[in-house]
Amino acid sequence: MGLIFSTMLSRFPGLRTYYNISVSELSFVLFCMSIGSLCIMPFCSYLVGRFGSKKMTLAGFVYMAMFPFLSLMPNIFVLYFYGALYGVFVSLTDVSVNGNSIIVENAYKRPIISMFHALFYVGVFSGAILSLFFITFEISVFLHFLLIALFSITIFSFIRRYFLKETIRCVPIKKRGVTFLFPKGNLLLIAFIALFGRIVEGSISDWSTVYMKMVVDFPENLAPIGLAIYSAFMSLGRFVGDSVRARYRDSLILMYCCLFATLGVFIMIIDTTPIFAFTGLFIAGIGISCLVPIIYGLAGKQRGVTPAVGIAMVNTISGTGFLFGPFVIGVVADMYGMRASFVYIFLLALIMTILVAIFRQYEKSMS
Repeated sequence: MGLIFSTMLSRFPGLRTYYNISVSELSFVLFCMSIGSLCIMPFCSYLVGRFGSKKMTLAGFVYMAMFPFLSLMPNIFVLYFYGALYGVFVSLTDVSVNGNSIIVENAYKRPIISMFHALFYVGVFSGAILSLFFITFEISVFLHFLLIALFSITIFSFIRRYFLKETIRCVPIKKRGVTFLFPKGNLLLIAFIALFGRIVEGSISDWSTVYMKMVVDFPENLAPIGLAIYSAFMSLGRFVGDSVRARYRDSLILMYCCLFATLGVFIMIIDTTPIFAFTGLFIAGIGISCLVPIIYGLAGKQRGVTPAVGIAMVNTISGTGFLFGPFVIGVVADMYGMRASFVYIFLLALIMTILVAIFRQYEKSMS
């Protein structure tokens, strides 16, 4: 999944050229993906609760097979519709795979989920590095996407057989239809931290390549270097995250994650030279690295729900982050410049830090 994600983002400049669209129009593609993702999210809790996370990972095959055709739509309006449909299968795959990873973590009886998320960013890093070669040798966007999709489907068909089946403990179903589960109490606060965390993480991932090209003035074939640096330190932070979680409280780790993420984005926006961009991406990558694994871990261990259902409930709130992240950045970039749009990310990181401080106080009051 990280490989596909990175491949798409690395070719954003190429997609802009192919469809002859502005930054804000490109951001609307991500917005439509978020709409599709958000629309299916309330159903995810029902589907994974009813069928189990392993069966629901079948959506991954559709997600990977649809990927190449993002570069072949006849016009931008068809691309918007296709993007929304694509977002549905992105969410189904994301929730089911993450739900299965928490089943594995619970079986191990020690924190290991950060390792899974670290491997996602190993895929992101690999995709960014591969894209340097594909762009340099002027391989078409469609052929690039097609080769990555075929490789991913082949690997996924092999590894899926090792996914674990869970015992269904919570089936959110009524006599007349489906019950939509939404977080409440402590889970609701976790959901809002996840909301801002996913906006910050996703915005930097989505726009770092465009930022390197438009603000730092890197050539198109070298622009994915920014994403590669960010993903490399994201994966590094997540590889060591499990050992850190075993020694310190999750709320303390969350606080330091937020502080580092905020500092990293601040460094990026105070100067446009490559050294500031690389340093900012490095620090932000380290900071944001353990945030989502910790949140998913907390959500998946709430009483009364299966891990996948807990994640789906948190994602019902945090999934809206994709609506306010990439789209707003694209609009701000067209109006005031890409550099100004990263000020928006900086402010969101500050809000996230405040929410984590509130969560820490809530945790102390409950202990």
